[in-house]
Amino acid sequence: MFETPGAMVLVDCGGSPIGRLRQAGLDPRGLTHVVVTHLHPDHSYGLPSLLQNLRLLRRRDPLPVLCRPEHVDPLRQILALFGIVDRPGTFPVAFTGIDLAPGARAFTAGALTVTTASNAHGTMPNFALRADLAGAGTVVYSSDTEPADSVVALARGAHTLIHEATFPHRDRGRFGHHSTAQEAGEIAARAGVRRLILTHVDADYHDEMEALADEAGQAFGHPVDVARELGAYAWPPAI
Repeated sequence: MFETPGAMVLVDCGGSPIGRLRQAGLDPRGLTHVVVTHLHPDHSYGLPSLLQNLRLLRRRDPLPVLCRPEHVDPLRQILALFGIVDRPGTFPVAFTGIDLAPGARAFTAGALTVTTASNAHGTMPNFALRADLAGAGTVVYSSDTEPADSVVALARGAHTLIHEATFPHRDRGRFGHHSTAQEAGEIAARAGVRRLILTHVDADYHDEMEALADEAGQAFGHPVDVARELGAYAWPPAI
């Protein structure tokens, strides 16, 4: 989630999105955009629930949903299965396929500009995004990816990189098309970012969070955070 004056952007939509937003102290009715990076369930299956609950909350304003062009129709089909869209009294849901050119602008909301680039997630088309807040820093989110030059390019000049670290390097290859903590650190170092936050850690390694941060930090050369569920990070980031 990226929240700034004039923008409340939900990036990926897992389970219970309305409840999670409220737990984070946010009013779901304030959403300005939803971004779905790819169709794996942990990133998209909460979308029907989100839209249904926003309808019950009497949202009336259109809600843009951005995704890859080839995912527009599958997402529409999922919503049609539940009878959520195109119902009388339902707010419009505006699906938009992103421009697949590296660094293409996806949208601007207030002082926030979001650009995107494809990454490397095997047979599942996916993308990373870069959120620039005018005069206040830049954050890049890798989504799910193996180490990718496109993510390095997107993150150059950014303050913070949020990069997946599904497992420690000793288990490299356990899951296809994901990154280890060490590889996340290497990507951050190549991009020259100032802060690295690890995410998407597999449940089998939740008791190794400090070790994963240390592994990434050795490759990055700076301290590393592991994302906290419902945790908040200041924007602009502390230097």
